[in-house]
Amino acid sequence: MTVERTAGDTTVAYDPECGELTVSADGTALATGNVRVAVDDVEVPATAETTVREDGDAVRVTHEQALATTVTLAPAADAVDVTVAVANGTDEPVALGDLSPLRDATTPFDRDDRVFEHGYQSWTPTATRSLGDAFPEEPAHNRPQMLDLDAPNLDADAPDGARCSHYLTALAGDPGALTLAFLEHDAYLSRFDLEPGDETAVSAVCPGDGVALAPGETRRSATLRVDATRAVPDALAASANAVGDRMDARVPERAPTGWCTWYHYFTGVTADDVRENLDALEDWSVPVDVVQLDDGYETAFGDWRSLADGFEDMRGLRDDVADAGYRPGLWLAPFYVQADSELAADHPEWLVTDADGDPVDAGERHGPMYGLDTTHPDALAWLADTFATIVDDWGFSYLKLDFLYAAALPGERHEDVTRAEAYRRGLSTIRETVGDDAFVLGCGAPQFPSVGLVDAMRVGPDTAPHWRSPDGLASQPAHENAIRNVLNRQFLHRRLWANDPDCQLVRETTALTDAERRAFAAVVALSGGANVFSDALAEIDASGRKLLERTLPPVETGRVEGLGREEFPDRMRTDRRDDGAFALAAFNWTDESRTIAVDPRERAGEDGAASVDDAASADDLRCWDALAGELVDPPVERDLDRHDAAVLHCAPARDRPHLVGAR
Repeated sequence: MTVERTAGDTTVAYDPECGELTVSADGTALATGNVRVAVDDVEVPATAETTVREDGDAVRVTHEQALATTVTLAPAADAVDVTVAVANGTDEPVALGDLSPLRDATTPFDRDDRVFEHGYQSWTPTATRSLGDAFPEEPAHNRPQMLDLDAPNLDADAPDGARCSHYLTALAGDPGALTLAFLEHDAYLSRFDLEPGDETAVSAVCPGDGVALAPGETRRSATLRVDATRAVPDALAASANAVGDRMDARVPERAPTGWCTWYHYFTGVTADDVRENLDALEDWSVPVDVVQLDDGYETAFGDWRSLADGFEDMRGLRDDVADAGYRPGLWLAPFYVQADSELAADHPEWLVTDADGDPVDAGERHGPMYGLDTTHPDALAWLADTFATIVDDWGFSYLKLDFLYAAALPGERHEDVTRAEAYRRGLSTIRETVGDDAFVLGCGAPQFPSVGLVDAMRVGPDTAPHWRSPDGLASQPAHENAIRNVLNRQFLHRRLWANDPDCQLVRETTALTDAERRAFAAVVALSGGANVFSDALAEIDASGRKLLERTLPPVETGRVEGLGREEFPDRMRTDRRDDGAFALAAFNWTDESRTIAVDPRERAGEDGAASVDDAASADDLRCWDALAGELVDPPVERDLDRHDAAVLHCAPARDRPHLVGAR
């Protein structure tokens, strides 16, 4: 007997006799696959003997066998939630493989249709592309950093063109739209395996990582939310809201602003460099909150309390920052261990290892790098001691934690837990040590498994003093790569954390053009995320200072129009709540100059954005060109250089003096 649940236009049906799950919208099948759990060398369910139980609005189907599986369907708001659980009714522990609420599902989407592909960690590319157009393949030396090493797109036996989207995905095109999202991320590094073709296949996977399932123990997959009702942007936003609610997301009242040392001084920074720029900040009086010391103060990754020459008095440097009126910030990579560090030499048992006992490759930074085993009790005690020193003794309260993926590498650990559980154990130890008043920014981090433990999250690759990565890779430092992710992860902002787009670089001594600096400034200003710059203040000329000043103070949030349709959405908007005004940016992301037309009176249509006061004519709306510094009548045409932006501030006309915009 087939059971089903419907919410909105979404229907999910489960046939217990064959273990088949079907997703449809208005009677049209959008995905047909199986429910499967891998245990030891078998897969379940393997029997049609079932018990069906109604549980409120939900229905539960239990396959009665020694390894009993229960499939649950439950309606949600315009979507249906699916879970699969397995109970070990045998007398022996078994190894848990993948829990898949939907596996090997065929869909009507072909290579010309679109997929929203979400990256594994901060730097992994995220965007909407055609199913037949994958991101460039990562070279072997990048893979430990950029990719989930257990994903099938790294497997030589994987089908040609196999791809992964982590935590959520969406398919869209002529057949309609289907958004799939896992809602809990404390136990699994969940993903969606995609095999593009005439009938693209998709699997929703919660990797069990081979952990033991003891006799009498039950493991449940994360909840798979199936949404065939909403347009992709709305479905992604609704999924992010649900994740934030279930995982107690930390969302600060205000996104941080500040200055950091990295993009000018890199690892050559000195304490005097910090003090010199503190003095320059005081002379400038630009309204920023944080001054952050980045990499260069420590002797090695892992030896965070062993200080380089000139940094022996970290408390004194911190006090200088605080006395100047700024929040003292510090960068470190707590799970990333340098092969030649004292920590690696003294405590090899604290490292994630392979089956032969050798440390797992975590990528290269200062030579070979390894991952900290965040299940080892002594390693956790070391983490707590390290952060107690940084916060209590040194006095830093703004912490940027980098290369966090290292705690989630596949390998052998002291305790038998999943990689997500190991990762969160380490991050939870840090959060418990530093307390709720410390501000924690994650970077290089598995994204959704960090929710509830960080206040802000880097959502893209590093910026850089150039536009495009020389090797053509979408994951590497470059303004273009950062912008791609910032636009396509904007829907996470203020739902899971405060987004961090990375630093503005406004000095003249980079390879960035004026247009490129303007465009990134517009993205930062209208997104509402963290706004940090990283130039030596002495190298910022008057125009650079003016550009930066115009991005402050931060707005609450902005909206990206075009999400789910294109790789580089070319419109952003942020609303001014008090008076119904708004700012609108239009971008030229192409490599050629072009003319763009902007009509602020138009609704954003399928993106769900409403016009201000439904302005119907130029007489109803007043607009200020923020870059040209003049009033303009909509619609507006602008000739934009490549990688440039136009920014309009618009407000409903009033019969009294009122603010439209400022230059």
